[in-house]
Amino acid sequence: MNKKLLFVAFCILNLIMNGQENTHNQENSMAEFHLEDGSSFKANSVEAVTKTINLGQIIVNNRVSAFQYTTAADEKRKEINSKDVRKIIYYKGDEISQIQEKIKVKTVDKKGNLSNDTAETFEYLLYDGKIKLYSSNVFECMGLNACYYTHSNFYIQKSGEPYTVLAVKQKSQFNSKMGSSIENIVDAFRAIAGDCSSFNQYLNSFEKEMMQEKHLDKTLQYQEIYKTTLQEVKKDREQTKRLFYIVGDKIQNRQAEIYIGIIKEYEKNCP
Repeated sequence: MNKKLLFVAFCILNLIMNGQENTHNQENSMAEFHLEDGSSFKANSVEAVTKTINLGQIIVNNRVSAFQYTTAADEKRKEINSKDVRKIIYYKGDEISQIQEKIKVKTVDKKGNLSNDTAETFEYLLYDGKIKLYSSNVFECMGLNACYYTHSNFYIQKSGEPYTVLAVKQKSQFNSKMGSSIENIVDAFRAIAGDCSSFNQYLNSFEKEMMQEKHLDKTLQYQEIYKTTLQEVKKDREQTKRLFYIVGDKIQNRQAEIYIGIIKEYEKNCP
C-alpha cells in the first residue's frame, strides 16, 4: 500500500449505542476481514457491536466487542468476536476507502514515561509512514438520543514498535471542553522520537510557540467550528440531527493536519 495520506472522509467509530447503525460503513461496497489466525474473508454491511461503559446515565466509553456482517445480500447477519479480528479493509468499488485495525495502546505522562499496561482498541488508520496515525471521535451520551462530541482520540505508532501511544490527555475522556484532546501531543511524540535531536528541537519550538503561547488554540477555534457548522445545517433537519457528528469530523480533520505536519517533520529529520 502506498504510504501516503489516507485522507478519506474521516470516520466516526460507532461509539454510541449497542448495535447502532454505522452510516460511514454503509458507503463502502465491500470489506475484507483479516483474522488473528492469518485467514481472511470478504463481507458486506459491516457494523461494530459495542460494549458500553456507563457513569450514571452518561455513556463515557464504548469498546468494540464484535462485528456483524453478511457475506451475501440475502443472507442472515453473522457475528464475529473482536478478539478474533486483526484488521478490516473497507473498499468503495476497487479502491480502499478505510482501514480499521486492532491496536495496542500505551499512555504517556509529562515526564515521557510510558505506561506498563496496554489496552486494545479498534481505530481507523489516517496516515501510514514512519509514524502511523490512528483516530476516532468520542461522544458522551445521556439517555437514548442526546449525544455530544467531546474530543477526538489520536494514537501514534513508530514504525517497528508493537504499540501505539495515546496522544491525548486521559482525563479529557470526562472533560466537556470540546476538542481538548490536542493538549498531550508533544509528550506523546517525545515518547516515540528516541534520540533524533533535530526532531526533538522541533518539538521544543512547537511546544513554546504553539502550546505555551496558545497559538494552537487560535488555529483550532473549536467553538467557531461549532457555530459556523450550526449555521450551515440549521435549515436541514436531517443534517441538524447529525450536528455533533459533522462538528466532530471537522475538528478531527483539522487536528489530523497538525499531527500529520509533525509526523512529516519526523520523516524529514529522522532516519
